[in-house]
Amino acid sequence: MKSEFVLLAVASLLSACQVRQSSVLDVFPDTGVNPGSGKTVCSFDYQSSGSAWVDGIHEEDVFFASIQSEDWTLGIGKGGQIYSLRGPYGESIPPQRVESPWNDEVWQTVVTSEELVGPVHEFHGANPGTWSQIKPLLYFVHQSGIYVKGAAKGHDSGTVAAPFYSPCLRKQWNAETKTLKTVNWMQQANTPCVWKSGVLIYTAYRDCGNGVIEANQVLHNFGTETLTFMNIPWGGVRKTSLPQTIMSNSDGSWEVVGGLYGWTDIPTRHLVDTGGWQAWTQDSTQEESPSLALVFGTDIEDSSNGKRKDEAVRWGTSGNVARDYEVTERMTHAKAGVGDSLWIRWYLVSGEFSKVRETAADLSAKAGVCTIDFDNDVKQPVWIEEGKVVTEGQGKPWIELSAFPLKGTVPVFLLEDERSGEQLITADPYALSETEPYPNPIPEDSEIHEIYNDRVVYKQYAPHIGYKNLLGYAFKKKPTDLESEKLSVPFIKKLSLDAEAANLWISAEK
Repeated sequence: MKSEFVLLAVASLLSACQVRQSSVLDVFPDTGVNPGSGKTVCSFDYQSSGSAWVDGIHEEDVFFASIQSEDWTLGIGKGGQIYSLRGPYGESIPPQRVESPWNDEVWQTVVTSEELVGPVHEFHGANPGTWSQIKPLLYFVHQSGIYVKGAAKGHDSGTVAAPFYSPCLRKQWNAETKTLKTVNWMQQANTPCVWKSGVLIYTAYRDCGNGVIEANQVLHNFGTETLTFMNIPWGGVRKTSLPQTIMSNSDGSWEVVGGLYGWTDIPTRHLVDTGGWQAWTQDSTQEESPSLALVFGTDIEDSSNGKRKDEAVRWGTSGNVARDYEVTERMTHAKAGVGDSLWIRWYLVSGEFSKVRETAADLSAKAGVCTIDFDNDVKQPVWIEEGKVVTEGQGKPWIELSAFPLKGTVPVFLLEDERSGEQLITADPYALSETEPYPNPIPEDSEIHEIYNDRVVYKQYAPHIGYKNLLGYAFKKKPTDLESEKLSVPFIKKLSLDAEAANLWISAEK
């Protein structure tokens, strides 16, 4: 029997097929959950959360939007991550670290390729003392952004002085549906790094009322590597705000759990052995105790690609007491090959302990992950206004791109060199990034030596690079089933098309 999660995905795609023109942000399938009835407001003007953070970091650096409902206040970071969540328990997001401000201790999606990171970790295990040389070889993509310089010299300390959060390429607040939609280009967390990131994450945060925040996401892999392991989401809570951890059981019961989150012996439970949710509370003996729940689902449709027993939730208290962090990660082996997309959905629920448990259990069947295909060539119109490329329906009509990532298409980005005002249309978000060679640290007798020959590291975080827009999608090869033409730009000063984009194809049908 198909789950409600999958049935809703199919129903949404069928309704989308009736649309001719659309926005790239209309990619989300309908979840079947109605918005709340109370008052909810969103602002893109900086508003302090009022929370206390560790010394040396600045909330205005991460702030992108604030959403306030009658039950909670949400701080959305520039990478689309949840960097602040205040409810009846106070601030639930940990106080952060200088080397990782709102990059780890947040709610976000994290992806990697086990085939790429596994051998590097094995090499390090056999060759202690090589960490600083091999860290740029690690493939870890964060929704939030990159690590920066800090006091620590370990796993999560970078070389960049200022935070660089995953660029937001489009945003939209819908007051009627109480939904904030964004699409962000996810970043390789380590700097420097020899790998590009070819991952887009679309996120729709919605107020569903009764303390419920819905996170509806689409992850699209436009890169050259297969993604095989994901945290959807990675996150956790401030231990001093929510000291007790609750785990649901498959029989409908729940229990208080504990443990440490480190490199080994991390508390773990298969999703099929849970009720699809986890919670944190101030006092589990009091039904009215302020609480927060994460709803991740039970994976009843088995999206694990043969690794179902590895579909699990892990949790534990950080061994570094100063972090004030109770970690949790919902793990999946749902694979995203080159050109593939995944639909992801999870929930956060704030309120009294008894209500949070009941609501989380009710939402469990609606949370999960599955593959998603976009078969209908819905169009994203693009205009030229005063010499600038825009996607909001103003100015002179120029072209129509595919709004959604169809098979055989690649994303088309609008970048700008903010020193000169030059705009570039490209299929490569690194097109304006400087690079420098990175010497191969792996010995010649190693099986993975050749992978890292002739590699460079990227400086996509340069402050003069403006990541302006995701214009839509174009075909890499001439489609055989529709009338098409090569992508080209009108003669406009300070607007150009790079060589790769000039070989893309778009529909010529009007």
